[in-house]
Amino acid sequence: MSRMKKSRSMKGKLGKTGTKEMLKEQKKARKAASPSRFDAKKTKQRKEQAQRKLGRLGLLPEAEKVEPKVRPKRFTFTPKVAEATVAEAPEKSAEQLVKNDLLDALTEEN
Repeated sequence: MSRMKKSRSMKGKLGKTGTKEMLKEQKKARKAASPSRFDAKKTKQRKEQAQRKLGRLGLLPEAEKVEPKVRPKRFTFTPKVAEATVAEAPEKSAEQLVKNDLLDALTEEN
């Protein structure tokens, strides 16, 4: 067998690890994997440092003040229906009141 020069290319490394298709699958899996905690932490730190630098240089855009959403109160006072009808009662005509009184009297007997 003839001696071959050691290859620094991926082709030389594939002889040990597997086929080119396997290498592609490994690369895809590496890209699709969620970043490690260390990487996530470092990217966050870099982002914060960039923001601080822009702030020092005065290039940082003015941050809009975000007002917190006003949550509706869980228990709110609602006037009872009886109070609403009492308020409407004076507006009714006298004839209507007489009819209502008669109907109430008939229904009370039952």
